[in-house]
Amino acid sequence: MRRTSLFLALALAACSQPAPPPSPEPAPSAAIVEAPAINVTAPRADARVTNPLIVEGTAPGDWYFEAQFPLQLRTADGTLLAEAPARAQSDWMTEAPVPFRGELTFRVTQDTPVTLVLQEDMPGEGATPREITIPVVLAPR
Repeated sequence: MRRTSLFLALALAACSQPAPPPSPEPAPSAAIVEAPAINVTAPRADARVTNPLIVEGTAPGDWYFEAQFPLQLRTADGTLLAEAPARAQSDWMTEAPVPFRGELTFRVTQDTPVTLVLQEDMPGEGATPREITIPVVLAPR
């Protein structure tokens, strides 16, 4: 009888459906990097520009501090060529897009590729300022 019971138990175990494989662990969610909500209408990327360079567009109110944020022109090796503020053209105390305008002056003797850097002013404590970069070519006048 014991042998029969053991045989039946083994036969039933062999005929039963296998246990489903364990569920895979969910992958850790990647941090979502929010693109800056800034729109530059002038200059366009890779534009050839002359002095003075007018920079225009819209940026959210939290990019501004005291109605402005910094604009920079940097050479390929990171050298600062020019710097000026982009100034809010309307009420900046909002999170809605706020028009801005800035004017950078420079002097070059030949076509010079540079990067226009628009940087958030006064980010939260310990935070890295958000920024966008636009390649342009400075042209002599």
